[in-house]
Amino acid sequence: MRKVFFIITLLAATMVKAQQYTGMQGLIHVPTADMDTVGVARIGAQYLPKEMVSDKMTVDKEKFNTFSNYLSITPFRWIEIGYCYTLWKFHKNKDPKEKIGFYAKDRYFSVRIQPIREAKWWPSVVIGGNDVISSRDNGTSGSMYNKNFYVAMTKHAKLPGVTLGGHVAYRKWKRDYNHKWNGVVGGITLQPDFYSPLRAIVEWDGNEVNAGVDCRLFKFLQLQCALQDGKNFTGGLCFCINLL
Repeated sequence: MRKVFFIITLLAATMVKAQQYTGMQGLIHVPTADMDTVGVARIGAQYLPKEMVSDKMTVDKEKFNTFSNYLSITPFRWIEIGYCYTLWKFHKNKDPKEKIGFYAKDRYFSVRIQPIREAKWWPSVVIGGNDVISSRDNGTSGSMYNKNFYVAMTKHAKLPGVTLGGHVAYRKWKRDYNHKWNGVVGGITLQPDFYSPLRAIVEWDGNEVNAGVDCRLFKFLQLQCALQDGKNFTGGLCFCINLL
């Protein structure tokens, strides 16, 4: 019981911010219009079940579970910039006779701009995208496996004992094989007043319902744990560094 109380006390030391597998602000697999604190840089990693990655990310025609690693920053109140890569399995030296391992990476840049900040009578609005710079339209380089653009809105409401967040976005993926995540996506978040660092998440990503929780510890360590489609675990760890 003392250990539980100690952990709760530590968690209650700071407010939570959102985390997404790309390193940008969001829910689990859905973007939001939230922004992190100005000057905060984020370095982290996320475990991704095969159901959360592109159907084209295969080895021997089989999808695989993987990890993403990222570095992102909020240099100004209205913009976030990030770099992320997803580990890709290949045969060593691309030789079918060699063993399979994480011998390649799918790299991409992300950016988010917030032209409208949340106020009493209107939501915040963000325009953003992942894999915003692609050099080619085919081949193994610049293949746009994660290329998508979106417009997101977020509004929070203070209710008795809890803060409710409503998030909705329209997202368009470049590649047809990612079309299942196109269209209107969104979710809700709940932060209890008695335990404000804890945030419960339920979202619709265009194809599945995902649910999870996230929390920030000691103002620099952020954790996320979720179930994709209610059954496939995804989770991550992020270090948050205030550069100002």
